[in-house]
Amino acid sequence: MSVSMLAILGAAVAIITALLLARPLNQTSTDDLRRRFGPEFDRAVAKHRGDTAAAERELSERLRRFGGLRVKGLSTPTRERYRAEWADLQARFIDAPGQTVARANALLNRLAVARGFPAESRERQADALSLHCPRHAHGSRELHEAARRAAGGETGVEALRHAMLAGHDLFHELLTPRPQDRRADALSGHARPHRRPFGLPSQRSAHPTRH
Repeated sequence: MSVSMLAILGAAVAIITALLLARPLNQTSTDDLRRRFGPEFDRAVAKHRGDTAAAERELSERLRRFGGLRVKGLSTPTRERYRAEWADLQARFIDAPGQTVARANALLNRLAVARGFPAESRERQADALSLHCPRHAHGSRELHEAARRAAGGETGVEALRHAMLAGHDLFHELLTPRPQDRRADALSGHARPHRRPFGLPSQRSAHPTRH
């Protein structure tokens, strides 16, 4: 076999090998995005009318912009105040659904900002939430859109109720205790007292009182 033929065969083998290796790498990237963004991956694909590559580019850009975002801690009293505000809004929904959704939208935005998510734009905030709270991030967009439509009288009570439920799921996730919340408790002086393991008696009760 001539030298030129060997060179051609070598080049062909190199090209085929590169193609075979490239496919798993691309697939891994797709799998990583699916794993990081969960249901948001499918929403992005639907947004781009089935163009998976376009959706991956958008989600990769979100990962680049917000992957380094650090969620801020909230003290226990602060979280309880947010929880009480939301409960109050839920109680008012039947009497004033449109106004309640608008206030819930503002409250959810305030909580997200307190947790360290972008404050300058709801769109940027929702993009960041889609990375750090992928299961329920859509609640931010749904509640915000419902509030906008309610202000113009463009939506019904059932649609507002659905938006409230979606917003509640995200609200609850943002209030779920995180490791950094313990530091916030310590800094605010509300650290929880040390508790004995269940079933272990205190030092005083361990010894019967003598008569």
